[in-house]
Amino acid sequence: MKTYLLAGLFTVLTFFSFAQDSTKSEPISMSLNFSGVPIINISGIDTSYQNALSISPAIGLRSKGGWGISYSPSIVTSGNKSGIYMHTFSAGYERYGKKNVDLAFNYTRHIFTNKTNVPYTPLTNEVYFSVSYTKTWLEPVLSASVGFGKDSANVSAHDIGLAGGISHDFSWEDKGIFSEIEVNPSVLLNAATNGYFSFLQVSDYISHSHNFSKYAKKGGKKNEAKTSFELSNVELNMETSLKMGSFSIHPSGSIILPVSSGTDNAMYGYGEVSLEYHF
Repeated sequence: MKTYLLAGLFTVLTFFSFAQDSTKSEPISMSLNFSGVPIINISGIDTSYQNALSISPAIGLRSKGGWGISYSPSIVTSGNKSGIYMHTFSAGYERYGKKNVDLAFNYTRHIFTNKTNVPYTPLTNEVYFSVSYTKTWLEPVLSASVGFGKDSANVSAHDIGLAGGISHDFSWEDKGIFSEIEVNPSVLLNAATNGYFSFLQVSDYISHSHNFSKYAKKGGKKNEAKTSFELSNVELNMETSLKMGSFSIHPSGSIILPVSSGTDNAMYGYGEVSLEYHF
């Protein structure tokens, strides 16, 4: 019940903001995201994980004041059980490009179909927050995710993730066919409980790679021992935005350097591309 009340509150605030915004510009966006997602591969008595292509179309509605809502179905395209594996509803607030601080927070609800080979997770809700100080050349960045839900035994489950580091935004205008080009490299240090496979925004190194098993400590289908909060990895990120009027392309990539105990410390990476159009 608390979940639905929270989602309802965000929705009311969002539409109230739209009602007060008589000068809104391009409030509707449609996007198509291509990324990787792990799937379970069973061969005889052996179980392993491999990467599969995930395609996520999305539609969003956001006011000039920063309040917004979005919906996205996610589709896994390979494995012996392809199709929609998750519906994602999100509501919250974003404020970028201001003088001193960029700020974002949102509540996300994941509804899993459990009809594909994407690993099981009990974390169906997330509260996310991020803030960066933009007045300095190297911008301090801090973000946090709290995921929660019920496991298959109807026992409460949760995970916490934190990321902190520095970034810098390079931007150019009117370069060839592009009205604007932005490149944002960052270096982040991640710390988390990493109890479960999940889709938490701070823990993309779990949801985008079959190497998630290096971090996730639980299967999530029963009540297991509690996990400790510890350092996970150093993350080297590169986010890019190529804008052509109302259309934009957003390629991004990350290199993960594990620092937690119990891993083989092997470096790995993942990437994604998003196409977006604003109306």
